[in-house]
Amino acid sequence: MYLLCLIALLLTTTVLAEHRRFELNISSAILNPDCHSQGYETLLINNQFLAPTIRVTRNDDVEVVVHNALNSRPAAIHFHGIRQYGTVESDGVPDITQASIEPGETYTYRFRVMYQSGTYYYHAHIGLQDDTIQGALIVHDDDLSVPGKPGQLVDGPYVYDGELMVHISEWWHQNLQDREDYYMGPNFVFDQGAESILINGKTIYNRTTQGEGCKGLSVLNVEPHKVYRLRVIGGNTFRVLGLGIKNHTLTIIEVDGELIKPYETSYLEVAPGQRFSVLLRTQDQLPGSLFPIATNYRLRRRGGSFTENGYAYLQYTNLVSPEGLDAAISSMKPVSFITEIKRLEDVIQEHEDMKDKNTKTSTRTGRKSGANTTQLLFSPDLLPSFPKNDVRDWIWPKLKPLRSRDPVIDIPASRTIKLRAFTVNDPVAHTRYWINGRAPPARELPIIHEYYTGKRALAMGLEPDGYNSNLQSYPVQFNETIDIVLQNALVGTQCLVHPWHTHGHSHYQISSGDGEYYEELHGNIRNFPHPLYKDVTTVYPTAVDNSTTGCGWAKIRLVADNPGFWAIHCHITTHMMQGKLAVLEVAPELIDYFKLYK
Repeated sequence: MYLLCLIALLLTTTVLAEHRRFELNISSAILNPDCHSQGYETLLINNQFLAPTIRVTRNDDVEVVVHNALNSRPAAIHFHGIRQYGTVESDGVPDITQASIEPGETYTYRFRVMYQSGTYYYHAHIGLQDDTIQGALIVHDDDLSVPGKPGQLVDGPYVYDGELMVHISEWWHQNLQDREDYYMGPNFVFDQGAESILINGKTIYNRTTQGEGCKGLSVLNVEPHKVYRLRVIGGNTFRVLGLGIKNHTLTIIEVDGELIKPYETSYLEVAPGQRFSVLLRTQDQLPGSLFPIATNYRLRRRGGSFTENGYAYLQYTNLVSPEGLDAAISSMKPVSFITEIKRLEDVIQEHEDMKDKNTKTSTRTGRKSGANTTQLLFSPDLLPSFPKNDVRDWIWPKLKPLRSRDPVIDIPASRTIKLRAFTVNDPVAHTRYWINGRAPPARELPIIHEYYTGKRALAMGLEPDGYNSNLQSYPVQFNETIDIVLQNALVGTQCLVHPWHTHGHSHYQISSGDGEYYEELHGNIRNFPHPLYKDVTTVYPTAVDNSTTGCGWAKIRLVADNPGFWAIHCHITTHMMQGKLAVLEVAPELIDYFKLYK
């Protein structure tokens, strides 16, 4: 019966579907998004960084044609959070769901965005290419939430006046190939953090050495007394970051595409791959009033609490400019650390000064117009505040989904698979993550090609942890409900944070704990009373179980309702490169049966 229902849903979604086609051209250029003294060769989509935003509507048929115009690098694109029902070949994971797109080649991804809407993004899935090959992918539930139309926007019960984006990423002062060689070669010692945190693709690395052409910091313009939906995309590939806006509360309404009941917070904790929507209610502020948007290091901090340069501004505007000010306003320079930051009310003030020769002071800010805000806006008392101490699980157990509780949360799982990842140095001193004591597999063909060419190994019996050594995967039956324990272990003497991402499925986090997970001790723990349906779950560092070096675990529940070969991996890109990835092999015999495009 379930099978028939799923087939019916696959067929009926075609009624409302529109076909949307996008072309993405991958090339390279020298880029300097943080105003450093030099730029570095960077991979781009359509000559843009960030990559262009893709907007579609629920049930649309999406066609993305990717051209690899690079000279020597293969490519692949993953549509992060899109579950790819009936289109496993469009998941974008080399060695699993496709072969790499070689230089000069083209690959067409086709999929239907079924049963989901919200905030997603797309990114490269080879090496460290996702440093810069990443762009927003927004799935609107219907036309009511598409920006640009008259009137307010509506998504579910939420009504708002406009939409803004905060896309976080990281930028290294090192060539891509050199970084990849370091992590995968014998000289690797430890993870090296990025020199800059970018918000919407830019920042300023050093305020004393700003070069010509610096675009400054990103500015989000808002009007007073409005409600904005702020979509936050965690395109960061290494750090877990806090994000806050001075004197503004953030009301979370969406996580990883799942609408939730409103929850107010002063800051977000943004792990690599995580996405949020928050409602931002603006205040009664003068046009030009600036409020810093800041980031800080969570869980694995470097130096002080705040990041060195992960900043942007929220700026209040007024659609009606005073007469005679158009020319003055158009001459404003980009916001930056170096030059004096001129706010809109400063320009207004200077205009009035020229008219009546009187010096005036902004009563709203308590400072004279034209005062240097470089230091003022970035002194700690004028930045948003963040907790000094890290807390396991942040506010996750307090968040509640908007939809009714899924019954699968309360039934017993068929089994539990534990994925315990730890680092090992191989015979030539390469650092690799082994999962459950197994080295990362070397594949001659992508799994999907093995399957279609009849070269897939025979499925022998499962090992005690659920692994099939012949297939080099974890076989799962169709519609099976499984629990997966994501187990942290010490890396040297450190316990690190690890955000895990599931392909082909979203999941529910149902519990977490310290040290090592033991089924007989922890199997019945449920400390997430209202699990969210999401695709990224963070395993937090905790106290260490000295007998095993286990140092924290998270347990997720997944219903294997999507036949295919699906990666589950740490979304810290360097960790995934070094082997922190497993494959769930879900009912491959049904792939063709559910294939959406014959």
